[in-house]
Amino acid sequence: MSKVSLANRKRLGELTVDQTQADIKKEELLTLKMSQLNAQAERMGTLLNIAIHDIQPDPKQPRKTFRNIDSLAQSIEAKGIIQPIIVTEKTSEGFYYIIAGERRFRAAKQIGLSHIPCIVRNETDADILIIQLLENDQREKVSPFEEADALVELIKNKKLKKGVVAKSLGHDNSWVSMRMKLAESADSLRALSEDGLIDDARTLYELKKFEDEMPEAAKEFIEKIHAKKIRGSYRAAIKRARDNWRKREEGDEIFVRQSSDEVLDIYFDEDLLVMKLENKPKPLKLQLSAHNLTKLYRELQARVK
Repeated sequence: MSKVSLANRKRLGELTVDQTQADIKKEELLTLKMSQLNAQAERMGTLLNIAIHDIQPDPKQPRKTFRNIDSLAQSIEAKGIIQPIIVTEKTSEGFYYIIAGERRFRAAKQIGLSHIPCIVRNETDADILIIQLLENDQREKVSPFEEADALVELIKNKKLKKGVVAKSLGHDNSWVSMRMKLAESADSLRALSEDGLIDDARTLYELKKFEDEMPEAAKEFIEKIHAKKIRGSYRAAIKRARDNWRKREEGDEIFVRQSSDEVLDIYFDEDLLVMKLENKPKPLKLQLSAHNLTKLYRELQARVK
């Protein structure tokens, strides 16, 4: 394990002209954080070349899936590691745990490097999570649910204030609140992101609200997404599904009021119960949902009594 110089190292990433102000702010926050760590590492002599077998990934890292390791490995093989990774101090188990730079670590390991430049830091768990979220946001997007779970850890478990976390990450409070709500999502909703079907946080948030308001309708909608039966904008489709479900419920009430007529015929048409009634030119159609069947059952019970 040896010390290395930070002289002439490049900054974390060059800003592009099409970045939004929010992206620039987050980039600046991360660059500032990293430059402060670099400067302090130089002063304290904590920039070291550490053997890869002495380094371990952080099991609490928000990101669970790492992509494009092959291309990063090719870049490191050609140009070396421009930005050192950040690790904790050596633990009693004999390992340094990665705070930031796990993709670089994986790529370096893939091409067979024996050592990797590291900045050794004694950070609190909360600071580690903040750095990891910032880095993930600027490198390759983590899923909204990985962000959500990390934010829950910071705010509910580490007791950080929502405003402090939002400011540290370069976002406003609403950004944090939306992801905190996503953290409460069921596995079926999380699977949409895990399966690569929906990664947009706002769309997932709308689905979460839909699930809370109309769980049965949302379940049906999510199944259609998995079956690739939804076309066009998901948000527009969610609004249509919510409106259609309300109309179905209104139809139930009409059905209950009108079903005093004698039933001439009853049959099933896919997921519809169709009833031809006396004195009614058009048959009544009832969606076969648990909600509707319960209403029908209660109505029949009342009639039998």
